Amino acid sequence: MYSLTRTLSLSLTVVGVLASLTNAAAIRIPPKPVVFYHGMGDSAHSKGMNEIFASVSDLAPDIFIHSIYLAESEAEDQRTGFFGNVNKQIETVCEQLKNIPELEGGFNAVGFSQGGQFLRAYVQRCNNPPVHNLITVGSQHGGVSDIPGCINLEDASCKLMRTIARSGVYSGYVRDHIVQAQYFKDPKKLDTYLERNIFLPDINNELAVKNEEYKKRLQSLNRLVMFMFMGDVTVKPKETAWFGFQDEHGDVVELEEQDQYKEDWLGLKAMDQAGKLKFEVMEGEHMRFSLNDFTEKITIPYLLGMDDVQDAALKDPEQLTADLQRIIDQTKNDDAFEFLILGDQTVL
Repeated sequence: MYSLTRTLSLSLTVVGVLASLTNAAAIRIPPKPVVFYHGMGDSAHSKGMNEIFASVSDLAPDIFIHSIYLAESEAEDQRTGFFGNVNKQIETVCEQLKNIPELEGGFNAVGFSQGGQFLRAYVQRCNNPPVHNLITVGSQHGGVSDIPGCINLEDASCKLMRTIARSGVYSGYVRDHIVQAQYFKDPKKLDTYLERNIFLPDINNELAVKNEEYKKRLQSLNRLVMFMFMGDVTVKPKETAWFGFQDEHGDVVELEEQDQYKEDWLGLKAMDQAGKLKFEVMEGEHMRFSLNDFTEKITIPYLLGMDDVQDAALKDPEQLTADLQRIIDQTKNDDAFEFLILGDQTVL
């Protein structure tokens, strides 16, 4: 049994009934598989990514984890984060995930930096198998007003990308081959952005003809959880993590102030009103967080189902009690993630 503790806001009614039902017996809930998409300058199985996978497996040893890759070697996979056509890359991701048997019943997904909007594109364009919770960490949902800086100043691929991008982000070669140019949004040239950018205007449903399937599929998510780094200077503006953007004067326009939200092009307003949108924060610079932060803010609530349990308790305590009793009866001998409900805390 793990020592990490997280408080759940369960009603006293549920806690009391659970105590009488289980007498603090273990409740075993098999966690959903998890798919990760790395960010710019990283690769599917880098040291940092593997440490995150291990932190999740430590809490749920039987959990299935897949890390999206676009090339077999680590060096080439890292390079695809700078160079390539994002639309074609998303097609590859759709095929890759569709052919993994362990994901057939659905999965939770975590996208780091640009991997977040790419996973959202997966949801909107195919979502087969379906995503349950989509968690994006420092992503650029609203686009960027400047080509992202290099986190690793010695990264040759990043330096080359920025050099090429400066030649004109909307020129034919750059827009088709530089990944970061495909979510660049110049607030002073919005008409050019809508006409020439081959990726972001489409997945944000900003074009004249709206894609209703995009809206329908995004709304099928149980949660869209978006983390913004409070000290982010790599991504401009940092509020893009919450679909925010800058106007031509450099002022940040929050999601709720945009036509995107008011006219509900992607269903974000409806999702917000239904409690499906979560606006979360991480302290510090872009993609700088501890494993403890990841565990407490992402793994426990969104990957291991604690947020779902809390919602069920608030919506229908009696039904949750019945469901948990059924789980106890049916899965007593199963090997899966387990937790104890003791008072108003869940002890992992």
